Amino acid sequence: MAEIKKILCAVDFGPVTAQVLDYAKTISTCLDAEIYILYVVHSLDFIEQFSVPQSYREEYEKQMIDQAKEKIKEMKASIFKDNKAEFILKAGDPAKEILLFAEKENVDLIVIGAINKKSLGGFLFGSVGEKVIKASNAPVLVIKP
Repeated sequence: MAEIKKILCAVDFGPVTAQVLDYAKTISTCLDAEIYILYVVHSLDFIEQFSVPQSYREEYEKQMIDQAKEKIKEMKASIFKDNKAEFILKAGDPAKEILLFAEKENVDLIVIGAINKKSLGGFLFGSVGEKVIKASNAPVLVIKP
């Protein structure tokens, strides 16, 4: 039987985040596994080609990181007050950072949210989720809305 000792919970503070956190916390508690909560601020480095000033990109990242720190503080106080969870905040390409962290920490399970695109008539993965599912060495639990 597979042993799950380290869980990576990747969040984006979107509509499915509460469900993703709930599943990750439940699994972590049941299996007495370590849990990492990872949020990645999407870097604006990719818009370099459009002549957006570096100072704007840096200010954007700083604001996003500050907002993320506040949300993480709220999560620690409410959802994870009785549970040991390590919160990690990174900047960069979200899919890449999730995969790098999972590999570096040798996680046994990744928990991530999906999106629901009713206008397209079905359930779809966001580009980050899709990339993580395709490239991850660890199993990925996808939580849909």
